[in-house]
This record gives sequence, structure tokens and C-alpha cells, in this order.
Amino acid sequence: MQTVALEKAQATLADLLKQVAGGEEFTITQNGEPKAKLSAVPAAYRKNGILVHHSERAISAQDVANALAEE
Repeated sequence: MQTVALEKAQATLADLLKQVAGGEEFTITQNGEPKAKLSAVPAAYRKNGILVHHSERAISAQDVANALAEE
């Protein structure tokens, strides 16, 4: 797994996504500390273009926004 700083990840996101589609995984760091993991979404979690949690509950963009707002 490769490591990439947040600033570089923001600037090169399209390229990182292409690499992720090819099987790569990245740890995103902020101020040198790991903050997130960027990896492909398993096909089993995708249904009709919607990300589906293993419990079969669809996760909407609003769900993600709400979760981020809570942090």
C-alpha cells in the first residue's frame, strides 16, 4: 500500500482513482498522520450504481455528508 499526502491526493485524485481501479490501495496522510484509506469498492457492495453496505442498506450522498458533519 502506498502513502500519499492529502494535498497531493486532492491534486491527483483522478489519477489515484485510475490506479485504484487497477488494484492499488493508498493511505492518505495529513500532517504525516494516516487519516484515510483509498481502495476500490468491492463489486458485491455496488448495486445499480449505488454503494450498498453489507447489510443491503443503500448509502446515499446525504448519508455521507451527515456523517462528515458529525466529525
